[in-house]
Formats: sequence, C-alpha cells, structure tokens
Amino acid sequence: MTQCDLYFISGSPPCWSVMLAMEAKGLDYTPKRLDNAKREQKSSEFLKINPRGQVPVLTNGSVIVCETLAILSYLDAIRPDPPLFGSTPEETARIWQVICECDGALRDPVGDISRPLFRGKGEEFAEQISNAAALVREELALLDSRVSSQLWLAGEELSAADLIVFPVVMQLCRAAAREEAIPLELGVYPLSEYFPNLDAWSKRIEALDGFNNAYPPHWK
Repeated sequence: MTQCDLYFISGSPPCWSVMLAMEAKGLDYTPKRLDNAKREQKSSEFLKINPRGQVPVLTNGSVIVCETLAILSYLDAIRPDPPLFGSTPEETARIWQVICECDGALRDPVGDISRPLFRGKGEEFAEQISNAAALVREELALLDSRVSSQLWLAGEELSAADLIVFPVVMQLCRAAAREEAIPLELGVYPLSEYFPNLDAWSKRIEALDGFNNAYPPHWK
C-alpha cells in the first residue's frame, strides 16, 4: 500500500468518520485539509480529483475513492483487521442497520439544529430547531438503549456503525453547547444528563488509540 492522502474539511462528520477509520486500522495517511470558507473543495485543482467537489476523498497511488462508506469499504478490503463491517452475517446486518438508521433518521435533523446555531441564527430558526430536536431525542434514546447492554452500537466490537454515528452526535453536542442554544431547551446536551449510556459510549471512542489524530483541527 502506498502513502494515502485524505482530503477533508475540519469538523465535517463524514470526513471525521474516515479519519477515525484510518486510525482504527492503523493506516498511515497524509491529511489534506481544505478550507470550506474559501470553497477550496470547488477549486479547479480539486475538481480534477473529485468532479463533484465534495469530501472526503482518499487517494492511494492512482486509486481515488470518494464517499464515506465507499472509503470505509475500501479500507476494510485493503486492511481487513480489525473488520469495520463485521465478521458474521448477523454482525454485518446490525452494522448496516445502524448506519442506515443514522443516515435516514438522525443526520438531517442534527443538521437542521447545528447549521443555524453555528451561523448564529438560532432565534431565527427556533421552530425548525425545536422540531428537529424532538426527532433527535427519539433517535438518541434508541441509541442510548443500544449501548445500555453492549459496548458498541452493533455489538461488542467497534465497527463502522460507531464511526459513522459518533461524529454526527458530536456535531449535535457542539451546537447544543452554544450559549444561544440554552433558551431553546433542546434536551440533548450534556449527554451525561439526558443519555448517560450514550455518553459512556462516546467516552470509549474518545479513549481509542489515535483519536486525537482524527479530532477536527479547528475544534482543538
């Protein structure tokens, strides 16, 4: 395997998922940070790598892999251990179920909360945020229940399910921790108060080797 380059935007949950996977696999890579404020992912130079102008993108020699789940699948193929998508049919099904539930029911509502709060428009979008928070609380309750009797979201081993969900939950927490979110009474932060099992799960991820290497640079 040649040296990998990973193009990413700091704080992007999909990019963070890939960086966590690279660390979990013990793979060497060079992070190539793009500045979203400068729209560097839309530059002519980057469009030659990914014509869609989106991140994350992993390059490995002449191989270019775009889209988070495609990259995680590629990493599993080139470095099977530890497996990200399970070792048995049942494990694989559970992992994909969690990923699909996250993408179908959690990611968008979290975005409806975080985007306006990150832009200082919490009051303007208060109704949208409130409606999204109700959906998010339901999903977090389900996730909290999952890790009440097992270490990880899909069982007793870290998997792609955890690496996909964790950055989304952290995006939510970062937004909900903002001062202007307090009067909105989102009922999601701090996790330790509302979803203690999920809070313990998040701390297990934070304790993983290489976690600090994957942490969004502009959050440090």
